[in-house]
Amino acid sequence: MSLKKYLKDHRLHLLLGLLAEGVAEAVLWLFASPVALQGFAFFWLTGSIGVIFGYDFLRKRKFYKKVEENLSQLEEKYLLTELLDEPEFLEGQILCRVIQEMEHSMTDTVEQQIRKNGEFKRYIETWIHEIKIPIASTNLILFNHREDMERRMKEQIRRIESYVEQVLYYLRGEVPEKDYCIGGYGLKEIVQSTVRDNKDSLILNGFSVLVELRDEKVYTDRKWLQFMLGQILSNAVKYAAEDERKIRIFTKKVQSSENSSGEAGIWLWIEDNGIGITEKDLPRIFEKSFTGDNGRKSSSTGMGLYICRRLCEELGHKILAESEPGKYTRIGILFREREADVSVGF
Repeated sequence: MSLKKYLKDHRLHLLLGLLAEGVAEAVLWLFASPVALQGFAFFWLTGSIGVIFGYDFLRKRKFYKKVEENLSQLEEKYLLTELLDEPEFLEGQILCRVIQEMEHSMTDTVEQQIRKNGEFKRYIETWIHEIKIPIASTNLILFNHREDMERRMKEQIRRIESYVEQVLYYLRGEVPEKDYCIGGYGLKEIVQSTVRDNKDSLILNGFSVLVELRDEKVYTDRKWLQFMLGQILSNAVKYAAEDERKIRIFTKKVQSSENSSGEAGIWLWIEDNGIGITEKDLPRIFEKSFTGDNGRKSSSTGMGLYICRRLCEELGHKILAESEPGKYTRIGILFREREADVSVGF
């Protein structure tokens, strides 16, 4: 901060001060004041103006010089306020408060990113262990199950593809860019296509699937919805019961007056007769990395349903779960009235 720039910035105040001094001298002259008094007034007023502007210049220069020096020495520029003392003049105080707000905002952003990176690191570590399972199973099949190799190999490859897709959709759900395309699709066709994609896994694990759907039309992203349905079917296989294994897929039309949330549309339900979810775990199954009692037993990443929830939020859908341990688990996706062709009868 140079004196020249300071005077240029304060030229209006300086001119007003000199004008006031001129007016005072003119008044003294008009009243025929003694020359000595006029001279004293001139030097006193000029000196006062000089002292005021000089003091203001020196304290501001000292502050801004310290700002520039600290800024040049810091690698993390957003920590600047940690090295500054709040000045006495108003502009400096405002600047300090603004920088403090920026620092707090940046610190929150950095902490959030660090947390996300840590969560992703933990997820990838668990994911790596999970994907090793179908790879190891593939090697065993090559040596021990040659008579049924094709079907078993397809199932392991499908599992690997599922894990790879899970990482892909996790990233899509976390990144704010809109990486989807919503259009009108027949819900029955999407469900049937997803069941076909998972048929080898369902057959190998002894599942029968009952699809009770009409030709309802919903507005969604086809690939995102197929991924979510695949995750739900995969969970049904992972947490299957020992006895007869069944999956039922059906829809239910709801009016706004029929539920407390006042939302109308079409619910798509996927119900299995597996081991179910405990009452204490049920409210948390859509949380990131939550595995619960059943997930810990099967070394789950706890990310599948979390990703489904994030994708539903992006698409404007709603997802929830109902369960009774030892009897059933039911996962529902609501296509709200604006997202579903509710004119189709049931």
